[in-house]
Amino acid sequence: MSIARDKKREDFDVTIAPSDGHKWSKEEKALMEERAQLLHSKRSPERIIRNQMLAVLYRMEEYVQNDKIILEERMTIEDFVMTFCSVLGLGKTQFATYLDTDVSNLNKYLKGQRSFNKDLAMKLSNFFHIPIDLWLQVQLKNDLIAFHEEEKLAEKYSKYDYEKVLKMA
Repeated sequence: MSIARDKKREDFDVTIAPSDGHKWSKEEKALMEERAQLLHSKRSPERIIRNQMLAVLYRMEEYVQNDKIILEERMTIEDFVMTFCSVLGLGKTQFATYLDTDVSNLNKYLKGQRSFNKDLAMKLSNFFHIPIDLWLQVQLKNDLIAFHEEEKLAEKYSKYDYEKVLKMA
């Protein structure tokens, strides 16, 4: 069907969502839910897993970007790794094998007994298809949260101040 450039087409509804003032009836809601379930049932298992992996990625990005995180809300590398593993149906031992390490070594990194490093970040990045900088940003954010929680460290480093040097000169 061809439409002339000067004519306006008025035979379709451009409503995007109920937030624009349009109220859906129970029948419309039921129809939309039915349609969504039908589309969901047609997704392949691979697509469902990919969507779940993307959901975890988005949580990571939101965590890194959120400036209001407090100690109780902190998400660790381990939290994200275990969430990814649960999506994939992997246990820690099996996952450690895929990373060419043993589970006790992996646990030490994930629990913070060993420093998170670029080698592990690269492995996680490649395995989960998540940018390496995002893994490093999560770790850096957690280090900064921990630093701010330790008031003694702030006092310890207060002596490093260029203004004190200027006063002595």
